[in-house]
Amino acid sequence: MAKSKKSKKESKLIYIPFIIFVVILAFLIILPSIKPPTTQASESFPFLHFVKVSNQDYASSPNIVDVYLVSWEGCPYGATQSWSLYLALSHYGKINVTPTWSDPEPLPSPTGGVSTPMQVPGLLFQTFIPNGSVHFHFFYMIGRMFTNNDSISLTNGTIVPYSGDSIVTLEQQELQKDVPNWVYNLIAKYELNTPFGQYPNLADAGNPPHIPTAILITGPNGTWMIIGYDQTLNSVAPYYFATSGYTPQELYGNISKGVIPKVNVTSNPYAYAQLETTSYIQEEAQQILNVIKEAM
Repeated sequence: MAKSKKSKKESKLIYIPFIIFVVILAFLIILPSIKPPTTQASESFPFLHFVKVSNQDYASSPNIVDVYLVSWEGCPYGATQSWSLYLALSHYGKINVTPTWSDPEPLPSPTGGVSTPMQVPGLLFQTFIPNGSVHFHFFYMIGRMFTNNDSISLTNGTIVPYSGDSIVTLEQQELQKDVPNWVYNLIAKYELNTPFGQYPNLADAGNPPHIPTAILITGPNGTWMIIGYDQTLNSVAPYYFATSGYTPQELYGNISKGVIPKVNVTSNPYAYAQLETTSYIQEEAQQILNVIKEAM
């Protein structure tokens, strides 16, 4: 007997959770390496969107908001987030950065597939001098990844080979040495100790396995976290950065003056990607500012 239309429709619905999982997982498997924020349950998973992960204030001093970036120098997601971080934190102090390119990696594309390897323009943070109650800290666990010959660079430029989970082990050691316990504990909780689909944790879902970029913001009203870039604002933001035609130096020349580049849509082959890029920078900067204000 032929199945009814209703039963066919219901049978197809069982695949929806699987499809959603595959789309999310692709962001980490392919890369070697998210509207105003809303307070979510403390146990929510802060992957690709900001989540309040604790009511605890872990800041270094009373009435201080500490912002932490944990990344690696070649990360496309770290490069994507760097512009909004710079724009937001420029309200709270003087920032010294170096414009740079991320490692060339395939990026999720608007068509649902992945691109050829591309570089994302970004900023490497060097120093931050606060002018008030918001302090910014950044930590790069490693330098670059060279997947063509299974090696990475350390932040001092030394090249070392990797295999299996050796990058994760190295990053753990560096984190335990150089960041506050609360930063390491939250990274470990969400990236190392929580199962992720078929993987034992989020870090092992990477190719090669590594600890993904994260931003943590803590203050008197609690602690927020995001792993990766803010997908709720633009699901393929790194792709638009990479295809915008902007060089890191060109973007920095504008952002360092607090100016968002104006996009000329007339006879400009990069116009759409540039509009998406500049929109993301502004919206994510406001997102970060909103989280900082919630934490105060």
